[in-house]
Amino acid sequence: MPDNELSERFLQGAATIVPVRDVALTVAFYVDVLGFDKRELSDDGAYGLVACGEVGVMVLRSGDAAALLATSNNISIYIWVDGVDAFYNALKPKLDALPQGRVRPPFNQPYGMREFHVKDPDGCLLFFGQEIGD
Repeated sequence: MPDNELSERFLQGAATIVPVRDVALTVAFYVDVLGFDKRELSDDGAYGLVACGEVGVMVLRSGDAAALLATSNNISIYIWVDGVDAFYNALKPKLDALPQGRVRPPFNQPYGMREFHVKDPDGCLLFFGQEIGD
């Protein structure tokens, strides 16, 4: 069996793991602003999982300054969407309520994608993109 068929047979999805200061706050952001579903939120606030279809984000509470700095400066998640402008427009009323500098409206990238960007409460940069021409 070719490797890709083997992988497709067993792999079911993925979730990026992101260190955050406040799990409940971050989960609420993904649910209330971006429309994800809350799948898990631990009673002790140590971790949470949000998902929309096969797109998952797991957040882990961290007090480690280096980990939190990595979240705000180095962690990005690219999420492919169908209808990037329509999705942005549907989210726009909630995105407009975010602090200045946390949202970049849709624009075309030189690498053939149309994207908008959103930073979560700890600065993880979310790219929502669609191939130009789709």
